[in-house]
Amino acid sequence: MQRRHMATDILVVGNGGAGLRAAVAAAEANCRVLLLSKIGADRPNSTAVIAGWGAHVPPQDVESYFRMVVEEGNYLSDQDLAWQYATEVVDRMPELRRFGVEMHLAESTLERPGTARNLWYFPGPPRRLGDAIRSPLRRAASEKGATVLDDTLVTRLLTSDGSVNGATALDLTTGDLVVVSAKAVVLATGGASGLYARQNNPAGTTGDGFGLAYAAGAELVDMEFDTFMLSHQQLQALFTGRLTDEEALSTPGAHHSCGGVKVDLARRSTLPGLYVAGEAAGGTFGSARLGGSAVGDIIVSGCLAGLSAAETARDKPGLQLDQDQVVIERARLAAFFDRDGLPARALAREVRRVMWENMGPVRREAGLQSGLEKLRALRAKAASMSARNPRDLRHAVEVGFMLDVGEAIAVAALRRAESRGTHWRLDHPEPSNTDWLCNLIVRKGADGAPDLTARPVALSRITHAGPCRIGSAWTGGYVGLAA
Repeated sequence: MQRRHMATDILVVGNGGAGLRAAVAAAEANCRVLLLSKIGADRPNSTAVIAGWGAHVPPQDVESYFRMVVEEGNYLSDQDLAWQYATEVVDRMPELRRFGVEMHLAESTLERPGTARNLWYFPGPPRRLGDAIRSPLRRAASEKGATVLDDTLVTRLLTSDGSVNGATALDLTTGDLVVVSAKAVVLATGGASGLYARQNNPAGTTGDGFGLAYAAGAELVDMEFDTFMLSHQQLQALFTGRLTDEEALSTPGAHHSCGGVKVDLARRSTLPGLYVAGEAAGGTFGSARLGGSAVGDIIVSGCLAGLSAAETARDKPGLQLDQDQVVIERARLAAFFDRDGLPARALAREVRRVMWENMGPVRREAGLQSGLEKLRALRAKAASMSARNPRDLRHAVEVGFMLDVGEAIAVAALRRAESRGTHWRLDHPEPSNTDWLCNLIVRKGADGAPDLTARPVALSRITHAGPCRIGSAWTGGYVGLAA
């Protein structure tokens, strides 16, 4: 495995809307920017597939929109993040026109069923609506001097003195190991809905950013919340026993990760030097998110992460990479070629099956515990995965991310003994602000297993938590209202 070395001020991981907006912001701040993506320029990613609609917030509506975000998240949102999003989205969305994005206002009920409001609409090709955002931003990033490398999978974050200062990556065309030194890193890899056997995300949505941050020691938050595409009627039937488990598991699948890497207002993770944007970041939306807010968050958080990373880069001297970490990672990757073992794709299918059947829309203690044990058994099998070419190696690396992230989801879903938002515990059907007005934080323990802690929500702006909902606006309604 040949090694190539690259140096940059800002390394951005992910070429969706969040990553590209971060790259543009950092480049406009006169930083050297390198963007790496395992997805090729001609293949759709999360933004390109979903998108189409984005939040429109007039200045006079900031307060009410903020309240909508927090209420939809059932009071688990980081309210400072939610307020920042509500205020920043006012100008950040129309600013997209500066980069050549075509957009216009149109009435929609996407945010709240039965309530029509104007949202931004981005016309694009069928099933690739988000190209209306991504293509102009990619051109803007290139014009401003950012270097974009497609078909390049980041495999590990590199640290020095407790700060992230680079990464290793696999060139999926040549098989080379690319070693990147950077003053700051922005993760913008999307969510983890691709961990489930049934889902509507593009291939490769395997929680890479979650896995990279988790392995490096960063905290994850609200990992138990993922939007599943059951209708309001199906969700009601599920909770009342009129919809069987099998029928619920035959529904379309997972859609959006509400949790992710924990960040502060600078979009900085709990690891210095590591910033996170878009669906890879958690905290803003709590247990469920408004329709149209994902695209708004992509743009707001991408810009903020790029600006904050650029500020760090200006004040930070270049750090020497820990070559021992590079050697260890190269040996780990090369070992897959030396084994005649399990194909990674088969193991990935098993992970997705377990995630859907045990951690999908049907959740009970026994099933979650069984799923956690199955994931740990699959981790043991993963030690014998093999690869014959760089594409095989990509799948093997992804399985590692999937197992780490799946385990984080499982332990959080097992701990939260209530139903709230997009987390449906059929054995605990009621939400409880008395016991569960908290965020569950997962980080990698010293023994390699997830270490989970509960932290009370800071009610910094909305000081009283109101009724909590089961379901989300996406389902077309809610069930199980409780105080």
